[in-house]
Amino acid sequence: MTSSPITRSRLLLGFLTVLAAPGEASAQSAPSCQLRVRVVAAAGARDQPRSNMLAIPGVEGRYAMHLGGGLVTGRCGDATMTGDSAIHLEHVAEARMIGSVRYRDTTRVLDADTVTYYGLSDRVIAVNEVRLERLGSGATLEGPRVEFRRTPFQGSRTLATGRPHMTLPTGSPGSEPFLVDSDEAEFLGEERAFARGNVEIHRSDLDATADSARFDAGGLGVLYGRPVVRGEGFELTGDSVLARFANDELREVRSFGGASASGQDFELQADLVTAEVRAGEVERLWAFGEGRSIAASGSFQLAGDSIEFFLSAGRIDSIASVGTASSVETEAYVPGSTLVEAAKGLDPGSNWLTGDTIRAFFSAPAAESLLPPSETNPTPERVTATGSARSFYATVRDSVRSEAPSRNYLLGDRIEVLFEEGEPAEVVAKQGIGIYLEPSDEGGGR
Repeated sequence: MTSSPITRSRLLLGFLTVLAAPGEASAQSAPSCQLRVRVVAAAGARDQPRSNMLAIPGVEGRYAMHLGGGLVTGRCGDATMTGDSAIHLEHVAEARMIGSVRYRDTTRVLDADTVTYYGLSDRVIAVNEVRLERLGSGATLEGPRVEFRRTPFQGSRTLATGRPHMTLPTGSPGSEPFLVDSDEAEFLGEERAFARGNVEIHRSDLDATADSARFDAGGLGVLYGRPVVRGEGFELTGDSVLARFANDELREVRSFGGASASGQDFELQADLVTAEVRAGEVERLWAFGEGRSIAASGSFQLAGDSIEFFLSAGRIDSIASVGTASSVETEAYVPGSTLVEAAKGLDPGSNWLTGDTIRAFFSAPAAESLLPPSETNPTPERVTATGSARSFYATVRDSVRSEAPSRNYLLGDRIEVLFEEGEPAEVVAKQGIGIYLEPSDEGGGR
């Protein structure tokens, strides 16, 4: 019977696989370096060490060596290990260093109670009181267990479990580092670090919590899982948050997805929020993205397609809202609550202003105030709307007939509301038309 071409191809493939298999198995099982373990004299010692060694015969004439009685050293390639004692399994190229162990290679140095090197897989596992330092970046890992490959390569992983602690420089040598605690931590080469599970981050200008985080050597940190970032006078949260550092200073914090920024006297909510920071204080907040951006301060609410805050010495200096903007007097907001854009009705007591763009300016605190500027409530000084502007103010107390409020509805190219002691006092319109109603007597109607 003649075999088909397909059958012959399968037989040939199987034959080649059998020929290749021994070579692959040999390549996988061969150690990447020759492991040597011995007892040496301690530094400064004059006498030869009294080594205690127990050799137990094993397979293929190899031994299981138990060494002690001096400084035990292990070498494999460019890696060296020292410890109080060791167990060397020759047949599997494995060495377990025990007691005051120090490991060092070209990229890192590590101290631990116990370090085991597995030559067949080129893995190093350190347990108990582990501290690892990356020589290039100065980043450190401390925890109960650390694992990595001995041979360094681009993107090589160093994994720590058991709630490790990381110290991550943010820039040049001597810069203030991130202090990071998490359920699991990982170095990826010299450039990146990751933290996963109940992440806590601390620096003098920033505290943060997250489900997970990524850090780059250039001073960039990205937090995931509804993180919360707190700095001097501000707090940002969102689905994810990016923090950028330059010259060892926090310069920018960006919040993405259901973002919010808050301070002592304001709340800002939008799809995206960016905070620009200088000298540890927020100078500018910018909210934008899908949906509406809403800001609140006291009983003052501002909404628009985008909102921009300008701050000075930690206090609000001005706010700009662009794109179908509105300014409404509402009940004082509750910190931490979701902001809902306020209605603009014509009910008695309503106060609102709309336009393409609205700018609100706040007065500086009184010179005699004993409180720092960041701890004084912002007081509106004037609010201006431009482009298809409309306003309705029912508390402008300019009536000479009654103490009841007048009611002023205006339309114009530009409308400006002037405030006195935080209350609307005058409404001025450019090229405007409107209706002005004044009560005829005390407690009267229209």
